[in-house]
Amino acid sequence: MSIRIVIADDHPVILAGINEALGSEPGIRVMATAEDSTALVDALSKLPVDVAVTDFSMPGGKYGDGVALIGFLRRRFPRVPLVVLTGVGGRQVLAGIRKAGVSGIVAKADPAGELAAAIRAASAGNAYLSPDIQQQLAGEVDGTEAALTKREAEVLRLLAEGLSQTEIAAQLQRSRQTISTQKSSAMRKLGLRRTAEIFEYAVRTGVVSASQAMRGRRVDDETPT
Repeated sequence: MSIRIVIADDHPVILAGINEALGSEPGIRVMATAEDSTALVDALSKLPVDVAVTDFSMPGGKYGDGVALIGFLRRRFPRVPLVVLTGVGGRQVLAGIRKAGVSGIVAKADPAGELAAAIRAASAGNAYLSPDIQQQLAGEVDGTEAALTKREAEVLRLLAEGLSQTEIAAQLQRSRQTISTQKSSAMRKLGLRRTAEIFEYAVRTGVVSASQAMRGRRVDDETPT
């Protein structure tokens, strides 16, 4: 019996390539493809699916992308294992994806056979990390990231999500002055000179997804810090 899958990626060329590659894999049947989270959730709601394959950074859909989408899918479709395709690297990011409850993680640069192996493992109730992902998870954290304290990293993440310093202070129960100091310290350590560079850094390192950073930029443009 074939493993029934749905594939989601916001790049049509990549999506077509994955569809074609998996179409030649024995025992795997592509039920549908989706270009955003809205179409993915719609397909999972209507079709019999054994495994869902989704891009990690896939902005534009109703249900977001990144870890937020993974969490939503795990709650909405708890019996459907998830395999995540990602072009985002870094131990911190990949560890976050893994902790979100996915069954497999495969790099977009990996051969198609790795994705097929991940799908088969997920269908059998097993976990799968491609060799490239395993190597990245086993590697050392980048020195500049490691130099940030846990509190500084937390402040940068919330800033990248679009919260003002006042809102962050209230959420973390710290003074606004403390938040300002931690922001400045983190930016100095990372060599960031402008607030806008926080969004670029956050997306590059996978602290937030591209769509989260876009929303954050809009909020930052409208909200005084």
